Amino acid sequence: MTQLPLFWDPSSRDWTTEAGGGALALPEVEGEFHFDGEAVTEASRDLGRIVTRRPAAVLRPRTAADVAKVIRFCHDNQIQVAPQGTGHMTQGQRLVEGGIAIDVTSLNTVHECGPTTADVDGGVLWSDLVSALAGHGTRFTGGLTGYLPITVGGTLSAGGIGPGYRYGAQIDSVSRVQVVTGRGEIEWASETELPDLFDAVLGGVGQVGVITRAELKVAPVPTGTRSWVLPYVEPGAAFRAMREVVARGQVDEIYCIIAPPGAIAPVPTFLVHLAHYEYEGEPTPEGLLDGLDPQGPVQEERLDYVDLCEKYSLMMHQWRIDDGWDDRHKPWFDIFLADEHIEAFSAETFALMTDEDWSLPDGKGFVLVFPHRAGSFRRPRLRMPEQEPDGLIWLFDVLNASSGGAAPDYVEKMLERNKAWMEKVRRLGGKAYPIGGQQYGPEEWREHYGDTWDDVVRAKKLYDPARILTPGPGINAAVP
Repeated sequence: MTQLPLFWDPSSRDWTTEAGGGALALPEVEGEFHFDGEAVTEASRDLGRIVTRRPAAVLRPRTAADVAKVIRFCHDNQIQVAPQGTGHMTQGQRLVEGGIAIDVTSLNTVHECGPTTADVDGGVLWSDLVSALAGHGTRFTGGLTGYLPITVGGTLSAGGIGPGYRYGAQIDSVSRVQVVTGRGEIEWASETELPDLFDAVLGGVGQVGVITRAELKVAPVPTGTRSWVLPYVEPGAAFRAMREVVARGQVDEIYCIIAPPGAIAPVPTFLVHLAHYEYEGEPTPEGLLDGLDPQGPVQEERLDYVDLCEKYSLMMHQWRIDDGWDDRHKPWFDIFLADEHIEAFSAETFALMTDEDWSLPDGKGFVLVFPHRAGSFRRPRLRMPEQEPDGLIWLFDVLNASSGGAAPDYVEKMLERNKAWMEKVRRLGGKAYPIGGQQYGPEEWREHYGDTWDDVVRAKKLYDPARILTPGPGINAAVP
């Protein structure tokens, strides 16, 4: 382990440990640079364990000014740079080869928890923020992802999908963001301040800037929750029940975990999860489950709001401890489909799925579906299928992980599977949720953004003219 500082040699366009000869030193920062060791190893991979790209250095900033200095240096010298949170993506989206990785988890201050807004750094973990907000009697209005130890900036860059079907994505409950653009400038953006930057950065996969701070909308925290799990073995019955729950609008959360054949029944079992938030003097109404006709015993639970939010994070944390889950390959498949296609696509996909697709026998994977009101999605970079505002859009996730005895060609087979499934999704007008194992080229990205592609290009040229930011997804290569 050398820990020698790096210098950039503009003539060779490469790094050197030798000062002098025209080599440029990295800018001085309040934080710290790492040039080898665990910091660089961790920055070279993500949750998928499929793609490896090694940066030349990792910056752990103390301030947004640190981020700005380093990005300005990279802009001036055309060095690629990528912001990184906890790496909860699976196809190298956060990685950069030979450039600089910015570990935003060191920006982790909760600045203020007010009655309607929380002001937090981009590197704050949602797991910490949920508890901090609850301590002030509030909760984030935009819904929470199932796994909470991930950064605010990371989910706001991806979109952030939770079980709150009325809220849209997490990016739909953001008031303002502080962004360090690809030119190294610190800007605040909202619907009235630099609205083009606001649109471009939320759900923008890190293409125009690094989210260093955010003002999030909050509401009173429930005094408790009541939740149920309703099992179904007939897919049509499960989807009818979920549509009915959304139409009634009485519960606060809905999502479905599909258990593999053999786990509960000979066929895939749909476990529909519902939750209702309770407030002082407002008990849960009776009859919420009337007419839903579950096809097995219903599980019911009363939990504190924070405990409900952390329920599956704790389960996955145990997987990480007991089963080496972090190091398993995770070729996730994550897409959005309009309501008219979800049942047929699910049936066709489940008919094709093998034990490897179901993460059997010990891969610790699962399948998820989330219904959402189409009109609740308002930010343009998170792409959605065409749908009437009152209609439903479904997130469909095959979150499989390799088993202990996975075949040597497991990753190759799964990525080919994802490609074939994605081609079908595109024919149906669906869209990728860009956290999964999708290998997109320029043509696919242009199609993905559709009639908003010109806006993507315009923002990229304005806010990242050197095209240095977040090369992992491959969007840079699609920009003319």
